[in-house]
Amino acid sequence: MNTPIESVKNYVLLGPPGSGKSTQATKLKEKLHLAHVDVGSELRRLAESETELGKRIHEVINVKKELVSDGLIGCVVEHVLKGIKSDTGVLVDGAPRRISQVDEVEQALALHERKIAKVIFLDLSLEEAVKRISIRFLCLKCKKPFIKQEVMSLICDQCGGEIGQRQDDTPDGVAKRYEVFMAETRPVIEYFEEQRMLLRIDARMLPDEIFEILMKKLA
Repeated sequence: MNTPIESVKNYVLLGPPGSGKSTQATKLKEKLHLAHVDVGSELRRLAESETELGKRIHEVINVKKELVSDGLIGCVVEHVLKGIKSDTGVLVDGAPRRISQVDEVEQALALHERKIAKVIFLDLSLEEAVKRISIRFLCLKCKKPFIKQEVMSLICDQCGGEIGQRQDDTPDGVAKRYEVFMAETRPVIEYFEEQRMLLRIDARMLPDEIFEILMKKLA
């Protein structure tokens, strides 16, 4: 196998609920001209396709209602990489979530002569995650987002639908999601920290402040 192309930088982005991962992913993608590999979105997209991989994923997540195996995560990453030019860096978002997925992701990258340059971890406490997410509301009909301070009535001003809150966004729901993430992902964070590949960023700051620090550390 050829040596990975050193000039092409590939990153992994991890963070608990409320850490602003989506915002930073968008900023990184645009500034560094990266291909964004959102593993969760790719799983959902492939599950709706008629490909062999899509059928396997659909069977697991929609029929059996089970978690996707580590092997399938690797297959998804490798599948997406096939459509990305070799001179374009990638930002893998949402994997590896478990330590058992590290080899799968690294092997998928290696098949395309790539390797991880840095793992970016947006670090946020449970208290701050609950504070940020529990103010989120939405119209249950048109999905227009609201924050708690904007909810003057229970009726959406756009479509007349009912305004409510996803169960996952209640304080108890946020706490459960956060605890699951940290239990699964802490070993991954510790592993890459030991490898001197981890950038731990304080996610309590404003998005632009976080991004400014990221750019300095990645320079």
